[in-house]
Amino acid sequence: MSRCVTPEIAVVGAGIGGLAASLFLSRAGFSVALIEKRPAVEEEGAGLQLSPNASRILIDAGLGPSLVRGASAPERIRVRRAVDGREIATIPLGAAARERYGAPYLVIHRADLAHLLDEAVRNEERVSLHYGWEALTASPRAGEDGVALALRGEGAASRQLRASALVTADGVWGRLGGCVPPRFSGFTAWRGLARAGAAPALAQASEVGLWLGPGAHLVHYPIRGGEQVNIVAVLEDRVPQEGWSRSGNADTLAAAFAAFDGAARDLIACVPHWRIWSLFDREPLDRWGEGSATLLGDAAHPMLPFLAQGAAMAIEDASTLARELAPLARARASAGQSGIPNALAAGLRRYERARRPRTARAQREARRNALAYHGSWPIALARDLVLSRISSEGLLARYDWLYGWRGGAPARIGPASEAAR
Repeated sequence: MSRCVTPEIAVVGAGIGGLAASLFLSRAGFSVALIEKRPAVEEEGAGLQLSPNASRILIDAGLGPSLVRGASAPERIRVRRAVDGREIATIPLGAAARERYGAPYLVIHRADLAHLLDEAVRNEERVSLHYGWEALTASPRAGEDGVALALRGEGAASRQLRASALVTADGVWGRLGGCVPPRFSGFTAWRGLARAGAAPALAQASEVGLWLGPGAHLVHYPIRGGEQVNIVAVLEDRVPQEGWSRSGNADTLAAAFAAFDGAARDLIACVPHWRIWSLFDREPLDRWGEGSATLLGDAAHPMLPFLAQGAAMAIEDASTLARELAPLARARASAGQSGIPNALAAGLRRYERARRPRTARAQREARRNALAYHGSWPIALARDLVLSRISSEGLLARYDWLYGWRGGAPARIGPASEAAR
């Protein structure tokens, strides 16, 4: 598909953040070129959590019906001590989260979320898809405002794409990402899916299970209408390996969890195939971009999964970006194209100022949680005492700063049929 000849905004990367940014920017009135080196949005990863700060944005964008079909709303987060399975605390979700934050806490397979966003993007007339093209370089356009992208396609094909602005959403290892390299966190994630019928009964409950143990933790929740259970194990590791995913040896994982309660070991044993990758993050950046370019999602603020906010922060980024740039599209429509590239650059800086403090806090909180999740005695004892003495409602309230975010959706973020009225 190539319906936009000269896009105003080029978005590199068709992950969750890039797809959301393309959708919201097009509905704000911009022509968008979405560039992705893969030939299509493919099924990858496993489950992810969409807290109310992210689900609210997607529902406001008219994606609620699609989310209902693909996602589910767990009733609680149940926290257990891994060594003996004793329950430490319960955090209410379900109706409690919806009532408190005005939006549900959801879990969904990453591929299902990507596919529903991809479908929505394909229905946008202002978006041109450049799947199967890798963005190699981006440079200022000589004597002009905006950027020029060098693209490489199949069979060494090459071409150039020009745009008034560039949004890089190609992840922590992206070619066009920030100049500051990511750092190895000292953790490796193991992710797998199990058939619900093969999983222990506790994994089939409508809840997010969180097992905390020395040097490792375990997360599980049902997805895809309860047909599958998403299971994630995070271990401390010394040797990082670059790359998104590689096969894992189940015996290695079983040995690492040998001291865990039998129910936790049964959870691990029911997964037929494991995919593993080293976890990287980065200190918060002082600058995300300059001129007509900026970063979004993991390219700007890669974070560890101990707060379950990687996808949510990218969706927030996309919403904020569209909100900050939407007035420029309206001004362009009434006053013509003159001055729009310079105004776009100013809008990108407003977006960055709006997002940097919040994403930096999320990065820090995720790292802090890593210490609590994997703590040995006496840290684990202090953690368990604190959690057990706070009420369930009090534990949920601790996340008000995160789940209650209402940064303001773009005025025209809703479905295209509404935006066109």
